[in-house]
Order: sequence, then structure tokens, then C-alpha cells
Amino acid sequence: MKRSDEKMGRPHSAAGSPSNVDKIEFVADLTIPEPGPDWAPITLYAWQAYLNSPGSIYYSETDITYGWITCEAINVAVRDGSAMKMAAADSMMRAALFNEADRRKARIEYTRKPVEANPEADANIAEYRARRAARASE
Repeated sequence: MKRSDEKMGRPHSAAGSPSNVDKIEFVADLTIPEPGPDWAPITLYAWQAYLNSPGSIYYSETDITYGWITCEAINVAVRDGSAMKMAAADSMMRAALFNEADRRKARIEYTRKPVEANPEADANIAEYRARRAARASE
């Protein structure tokens, strides 16, 4: 599936056209619950990834709650190894936009900033590769 800036043709909504979206601004400190005490390492990783996601700037208390419940479902599925529980967790992950394909369906795209050049690291890598190549040719 192409990203929105790669699509050809007329955009779905022209600039200046009326929007069907009610935008509500709010300022609130979010309460972030602790992860479940018995969560598996992959569940802890999913929880941290959810909280650190670029989309987290839009989260409200209900999003945090749903993310926590989704991670609990992931934990239960991992613990029990049940295909049915994994399918339920997968469905919840889709609703919480855990992966790129589901975000694209919702017309949300994350982009990464290019890595800044580090001449010192680049020189170290080049030196390492040269030494490795020299050893390989011996």
C-alpha cells in the first residue's frame, strides 16, 4: 500500500474544503498505570512501545486504558499459548493501531528522521571493515 504522498491523482480532501471532524483541544496530565506484575518480557516491551509510540502525543486516558488492556490480552495469549487468545489479542492490537498496516488503514503514517552523520563513528566503522577485510584475505 502506498503512503499518501506517493499516491497519484486527486487528493481525497482538497485544501480549504470543510472537514467532518470536530477537533477538541484538551490539556491533561495522563496517569500511566504500572505494567502488570506478572507480564512476560514481550508484554512489557509492547507496553513500553505503546507508551513511546509517536502517536502517544494524541493519547487520552481512554487510549492508555485500552493500551493496557491490550497488553494484558497479549500477556494472557503468550502465557496460555492459545491460538484463540492470540487472535483476540491481535484484534485488540489492530484496534489500538499497534502496527504500520493498521495505521495506514486509518491514514496515519509515522516517519523516521534520518540518522545524523557521525564522522567519528563512520571512520571507526571504515577502519573495522578494513581490518576485517585484511584478516579475511590472509
